[in-house]
Amino acid sequence: MKNQLLSFYRSVNWWTMGHYLVITLFSLILDITVTAIHITSGKTFIINDKVDILLYIAYIFSVLMISLYVSRCLDKSILYKFGIGYAVYCCLSYFLLLTRNLNNGDFQPFNLIKNNFFETNALITVGLILTLAFGIQYYLQHKTNKIVSYLTYVLEDYKGNDFLYYLLGLVIANNSQVLKIVSSSLEIYDSKSVDFYISLLTQSAWILLLATALVYITYKAIMSLKNNKADGYLVVGSSLLLAVVFNYTLQSAVKEHLELLERYIFPGGTMYQLLVLTLFFVGVYLLINRYIPATLVIIILGTLVSIANVIKFSMRSEPLLITDFTWLSELNLLFSFVDIKVILAILLVLLLPFAIYWFTRKRYFLGTIIGSVKQRLVWLGLILALFSGIFVTFKTEKDSKIASGIPILSTVNNWYNIDWMGFGANARYKSLMYVWTKQLTTSVMEKPEHYSQESIKKLVTKYSNLANDINKTRSNHISDQTVIYILSESLSNPNHIKGVGTSVNVLENIDTIKSQTTSGLMKSDGYGGGTANMEFQSLTGLPYYNFKSSVSTLYTEVVPKMSVFPAISDMFESSNRLVLHPSGASNYNRYNVYKELGFNKLIFSTGSKDKFKDVEKVGVSVSDETVYKNVLDNLDTNQSQFFSVITMQNHAPWSVGSPEEVIASGDQFSKEENGNLTEYARLLTYTDKATKSFLEQLSTIDKDITVVFYGDHLPGLYPESIFKNNPEVKYQTDYFIWSNHGNNKIEHPLVNSSDLTAELFEHTNSKVSPYYALLTNVLENASVDKKKLTSEQQAIANDLKLVQYDITIGKGYLKNYQSFFEIAK
Repeated sequence: MKNQLLSFYRSVNWWTMGHYLVITLFSLILDITVTAIHITSGKTFIINDKVDILLYIAYIFSVLMISLYVSRCLDKSILYKFGIGYAVYCCLSYFLLLTRNLNNGDFQPFNLIKNNFFETNALITVGLILTLAFGIQYYLQHKTNKIVSYLTYVLEDYKGNDFLYYLLGLVIANNSQVLKIVSSSLEIYDSKSVDFYISLLTQSAWILLLATALVYITYKAIMSLKNNKADGYLVVGSSLLLAVVFNYTLQSAVKEHLELLERYIFPGGTMYQLLVLTLFFVGVYLLINRYIPATLVIIILGTLVSIANVIKFSMRSEPLLITDFTWLSELNLLFSFVDIKVILAILLVLLLPFAIYWFTRKRYFLGTIIGSVKQRLVWLGLILALFSGIFVTFKTEKDSKIASGIPILSTVNNWYNIDWMGFGANARYKSLMYVWTKQLTTSVMEKPEHYSQESIKKLVTKYSNLANDINKTRSNHISDQTVIYILSESLSNPNHIKGVGTSVNVLENIDTIKSQTTSGLMKSDGYGGGTANMEFQSLTGLPYYNFKSSVSTLYTEVVPKMSVFPAISDMFESSNRLVLHPSGASNYNRYNVYKELGFNKLIFSTGSKDKFKDVEKVGVSVSDETVYKNVLDNLDTNQSQFFSVITMQNHAPWSVGSPEEVIASGDQFSKEENGNLTEYARLLTYTDKATKSFLEQLSTIDKDITVVFYGDHLPGLYPESIFKNNPEVKYQTDYFIWSNHGNNKIEHPLVNSSDLTAELFEHTNSKVSPYYALLTNVLENASVDKKKLTSEQQAIANDLKLVQYDITIGKGYLKNYQSFFEIAK
């Protein structure tokens, strides 16, 4: 062991190592001084009371030392490489700046000077170093004296051109956007305090190290590309470049020209997405282990995801989510929502990578990227470990915050919590990869305080007593009549939105119905999408707002975990439970959900034994009139039935030519936006007439029937700006509860979709179970119409959280209290 250490010691050129150490030390001092000068003064080379004179002494001495080393290997080729590297950096840096300003409508991309295209913060320093280096080089080559002899002797062991990496690294480390981030992080310190300089030192060291490493990897990748050699440098360099490109394509799809908290993208958002994409792309290269095929796979995947993200956001104002990949099993239905021209264009674009592969497969980058299986597994293991570390970090969050001090991750997650604003806002200001990460790592619901078997037992007693009190004043049983839940796709009167107008009231009949019965506005949890979540809430009474905001689809993420699955349909015999939805039965796991709920008859367009009869379309989808006729065909006046009905007529895309007299427009809407709005408004007129006719026919039936009718969400056709002064209206739809005999009008002007069943029981004067007594209590005291809850109201809201947690991801104590969900006869 001693001999090995001695051999190693003798093999190392310690003079050369010393030179590299000196270069690193003075590069760091130079970076700190340049950074400090810009942060503390805002102007370069101007001494004022904010900048200590020692800062400039360190700066000048560092410039001289770096210049001395640069002089050893300075020539035209090196200057040429630096110039090319600087030009490439400026372009890539500016491209990232464009990406960070996608939400900034005032950003002027061609104003290069104002936007710091040339990133000159460190350029003057670099120019000074090169000028001095030329002078020193000339002096050493043309003069002979003791100083020259000494310097020549001291620098004899340094002959590299590594300064190229340092100088470009210095330029990158002093990027204007990087300085803003550093400056922001230092605001908590006094500029003369020790803590200020310690933090500055730490951050500058890491930034310079990463910037220099980035330059080194990029340079090596270019050399590999030039030499037609596939290696690790080319893989990392290509992954970084592709990450920059797809970072732009993903974020451009979700852009809105709006700022939030004086930011157009939150701190860490861009860096986090670049980190995740780069790691993923490197993983793909390692798995395939062939450069050209792996590159083409990444390009195809990135292109498809980017296009899908654009299409979904344009239709629903919601980004592509992890749960959306389940739609791959329903390609026919998926393609029905997309213009055939778009599909053909995508196919043509995808043919290009295959053509590229065919012509390059025997010419370029032949062989494997990593020849050793062991090395490949080690690198794959490292990638997996990094992803695991990211997921574990997010998985262990508390109160929506992860551990502080973790670079990038802590910044993007902890800077400000906007989870409540939905997937669109989080993707826009924190990145799409952040949204995907949260979906994969966050549990569906936080554990409520005081959750225990004893607390659940107390709730059972409490609400059993409340149910008895409520039932003393109620005489009916909901199971003695037929109940029809109608989720009307995208139904919401455009006239609710200030700045939007229609030539006629497109929901005149529904407004009349609402004026005569229990009705109002329903708070939706989605905009342009979220149908299945509204359906889940209306059937179960479990509100979405009690789940984590990272939950996308309750049917696929929550239902499989539930120990008890309460639903209004449980009040009816299984043989009398029917669902009608003119779409695919497997969408959002609906087929399995309804089977678990005991529905006997399932009528879908595809994927079910029973199908719709006499189908007619309005626009591109099955008409509401067709759905209503099929409901009437399945009505049995001798039975009490439950119908869960979902329409599709008003689903995007919106295309119908009549009635021509219906015209809709919005303030400052584009021609395309007004066109979509007009088409949508025309479709609503068909819903309006069909709904009136449907209720008129139900009125003639000698069987008590109650209809719960509600729109699930607004269509995703409105520009974000229309909601700026009234954001609540973005999530408000119309609803009513109507009975064919003995109609009531109970005032609940604003409810949640989870309140509808409790409201149904109240409207029909029906007895309740302890569970529905709880939901009634929430409806009256702790629902979305209450802006601020009192302590008593908050206690009621917490009771529902305890129940909701227990039957979803809790211990399932309520399984032992079946009477909690049953109505006493």
